[in-house]
Amino acid sequence: MGWKQISGRLGLAKAQSQQWMTDYQQTGDQALLAKLFMLHADALYFFLLRQSNAELAADISQQSWLKLLEQRQQFQGGCSFKTWLFCLARNALLDEFRRQQRWGLSEISDITETTLFSEAEPNSAEQQLSQMQQQQQLESAIQQLPVLQQESLLLQLEGFSLAEIALISNSNTETVKSRLRHARTRLVSLMEDKP
Repeated sequence: MGWKQISGRLGLAKAQSQQWMTDYQQTGDQALLAKLFMLHADALYFFLLRQSNAELAADISQQSWLKLLEQRQQFQGGCSFKTWLFCLARNALLDEFRRQQRWGLSEISDITETTLFSEAEPNSAEQQLSQMQQQQQLESAIQQLPVLQQESLLLQLEGFSLAEIALISNSNTETVKSRLRHARTRLVSLMEDKP
């Protein structure tokens, strides 16, 4: 499957989400909410999981869907549904981190464009092992990034544009670009330091 086919399907899913959410706002039809959940729940959970733990990710994911139920009329369509959903989740996660005093306030107020590994099937067990080790090193390196750089990188890896990341993180696009640039530089440094 080529990039044009993949990007075409992503665009179709985005348009479907918008329409389903608009219809759900007007009708309250739970079948539409179920479709939105099936399309976006996994991506939302894994985004949250990479920034927290399994229990907190599940809790915040559930809170986000409940907020969607409560605040469905607040969706204006000025951004994609997925962007709006991730914005709800990020705000809930930040609230929880503040509650737990996990982040300092200065850190709150202050991820790559391409993957580091090819999608090709490895030919041997050695290649598979090597690729798994590289993936683990990358995951470890991402966890070592400053929180806001990590968040930006993870959102970009999730497929959000710079403008959408800026909207979700309540930042401007230049700040997001800077965070991504610093994150990539730091990742390269961290990966080079590994044996």
